[in-house]
Amino acid sequence: MKSKVYFIKVENGEGVVSLAHKTSRLFDFAGFKDAIDKKDMVAVKTSFGEKGNTGHLKPPVVKAVVDKVKECNGKPFLIETNTLYEGCRTNAVDHLSHAHDHGFGYENVGAPIIIGDGLFGEHDVQVEINQKLCKYAFVAGAARAANAIISIAHVTGHLATGMGATLKNVGMGLSARGGKLAQHSGVIPQIQKKRCNTCGVCGRWCPAGAIKMGDQYAIIDPKICIGCGECLAVCRFDAVKIAWDESTVNLQKKVAEYCLAITKGKAGKVAYFNFLTHITRHCDCMDKPFEPDIADIGIIASRDPVAIEKATTDIIKERIGKDFFKEAWPGIDYTVQISYAQEIGLGSMDYELVHYG
Repeated sequence: MKSKVYFIKVENGEGVVSLAHKTSRLFDFAGFKDAIDKKDMVAVKTSFGEKGNTGHLKPPVVKAVVDKVKECNGKPFLIETNTLYEGCRTNAVDHLSHAHDHGFGYENVGAPIIIGDGLFGEHDVQVEINQKLCKYAFVAGAARAANAIISIAHVTGHLATGMGATLKNVGMGLSARGGKLAQHSGVIPQIQKKRCNTCGVCGRWCPAGAIKMGDQYAIIDPKICIGCGECLAVCRFDAVKIAWDESTVNLQKKVAEYCLAITKGKAGKVAYFNFLTHITRHCDCMDKPFEPDIADIGIIASRDPVAIEKATTDIIKERIGKDFFKEAWPGIDYTVQISYAQEIGLGSMDYELVHYG
C-alpha cells in the first residue's frame, strides 16, 4: 500500500495567520489525532531560527499544532537541542533566551520549551540501532522520553546535505550534541592545547574514562573514546574541537540512521509536516536573512518521513520545472538521504498525494 502524503496549497506571500489556519486543517485532514493518546507528552519539533534569520517558521504556525495536540488531550512541549557550532543556541540558557526573542514564549505559543539534550548537550540516551555507520545513536533525552513527536520542518537547501527538511529536522535536530558530533565528524574530538587549562571538567564528565589530565593539557585516549561529545558540551574554554570532516554521503546516511533511532519504539506516534514556503538555498541555521528563491507552494503532511521527503522534491520539480536542490548545491547528491532512509526501513518513496479541498 502506498504511503499517504497530504497537500494543501499556499499562495505566494500568504500571511502567517492564514498559514496557521491551513496547518490546523491539514492536521485534521491527515488524521494526525490518531498519533496522540490522552496525556501523551508530545514533543513538537521545529527550529527557532538562528539570530538574524527571518525565513524560519513563525510562532503562530507552531501554535496551530500545539492547539491541536491539546484538543487531543495531549501535553505538548516545544523541543529543540543545542547546536554543535558556536552561537546563540549552543547552550540551553542562551537557546531559551533566543527562542523568546523570536516570539516562541509560552504567552505566544501556549506550550513550554524544553531543550532536549540539557544545559550543554550532556543529557543523552544511547539507542542501539546496529546500522552500517552507527551501532548506537546519542539521542536527546527528552526526545527519547516523549510519547509522541510531531515534526514541523521548513524546507530549504543545505550546504552539507543539499536539502534540509523532515529527515534533518528529526535526525539531526533531535540528536544530542554527541549525536551531532558523530554525524559530522569521522574522528574523535581533539584538544586545542593552547586553550586547555587542565581544569579537569571534561575528564569528570567523560562516561568512558577516556580523558586524562596531562601537565599542560587534557589527553583523549582514542582507543577508549566512544564519541559521545560530553567533553565538547561541558568545556567552557572552547578547547575541544571536532574535525567537521565527514563526507556528505555519510552525513546524510547518519542523519537517516539517527531518524531511525529517534523514532524507534514510537510506531504510529510520529507525524511530519514539511513547509514549502520561503524556500531558500541556505538553511535557517544561517545568521542572516535570505529572500526566497522559489514562490511559496504549500504545506504537506504524512506519517511516513521518506514519502514526505520524496513528495517534497517531486512537487518542487513539478512547480518550477527543474531540480532546485541539485542546482543550488551541484556537488551534493541530496537524494542519498531519501533513498538510504528507505533502505533502512524508515518508510517508502512510493506514495499517493492527496489534495485538500
